[in-house]
Amino acid sequence: MKLNIGDKVRFLNESIEGTIANVLTHGRVEVQDSHGFTHISEEKYLVRIELTLEDVRNDLDEQKIDSVQKPQIQSQKSSIPIISSLEDDNTIYAAIRLLDEKNPLTTDVEIFLLNNTNYSICFSCLKRLGNFRAGIQSGVLNSNDETLIGVFSQDEIYRFDGFEFQFLFFQNEEFKPKNPDTKLLQFNSSDFMNADLRRKLFDRDDTILLMPLHEVKQMTEVDIANLLDKYKDKKEADARNLNAKTKNKPSRFVVLTRQKVVDLHIEELIKDYSSMSNAQIISYQINFFMQEMDKALIDKLHKIVFIHGVGAGVLRSSIREELKRFPNIRYTDAPIEKYGNGATEVEFI
Repeated sequence: MKLNIGDKVRFLNESIEGTIANVLTHGRVEVQDSHGFTHISEEKYLVRIELTLEDVRNDLDEQKIDSVQKPQIQSQKSSIPIISSLEDDNTIYAAIRLLDEKNPLTTDVEIFLLNNTNYSICFSCLKRLGNFRAGIQSGVLNSNDETLIGVFSQDEIYRFDGFEFQFLFFQNEEFKPKNPDTKLLQFNSSDFMNADLRRKLFDRDDTILLMPLHEVKQMTEVDIANLLDKYKDKKEADARNLNAKTKNKPSRFVVLTRQKVVDLHIEELIKDYSSMSNAQIISYQINFFMQEMDKALIDKLHKIVFIHGVGAGVLRSSIREELKRFPNIRYTDAPIEKYGNGATEVEFI
């Protein structure tokens, strides 16, 4: 059955009716439903609401032709999985394959998701439409496996802001958890002319546009407990020296002036932190902050200022969440003229 613009149709598997708004390539059409939303579907999943006998005959004839031609179309592409041509680089890729390599700027494209990592992933693929999203596909993709996301015309791709991928990572055995990730895939016709992106992979007779989405970095494990023990003795020695210098001062000055400034920038706490992840750095800074708060209570300080910097605000937010658990204190931004915008002042009351 050949559908035309303006035909009223119904989806076979869904209770949706609409009107053909545009006819795309490879047997696909755009359908605008009664609510104004646009759906892209293959014609075989639609039925015209008003069928004629001629339509039925034509539909049967086209199905016969498709059943004969389909194996020939499939045989034109390599049956070797794309991922089998990749080196083991622990990366998730999007692979874009041209359906007609002789016309790279106009042909439809196939988009594959390649999981070349040692994690299994739960994924979703969405169309980004400004502040809204439209689902394309979701599922589970095992380690060293690939899946077809879909076939798209290049005109169709220009109508939205890119493909948004979301990833969750897991393994069946014990593993160190990874944070979920969201990546945006955008490309255009000119990318197919870029030799760095357009690669002919080993044992393949077709050309692939290979674009990395997420790299799983192998981080060296850092024993936070040992690091804390290593620097705890030094801090305690510094505290003893400070007490030794001030123990002979009159107590009336101690009550009014006992305050401390602690710089929580990681470079001030650890000499070499290059092997630590962001999460490990934050964990170390929070642990150090908690130690300083405990010492401030023991030493009966009047005030303590924590310099945490501005950055993305993660450390500042974490510190203030911990401060909510302490009784008999009040905290606020430290004086800007003295510490800038990146410090919190804690007063013990």
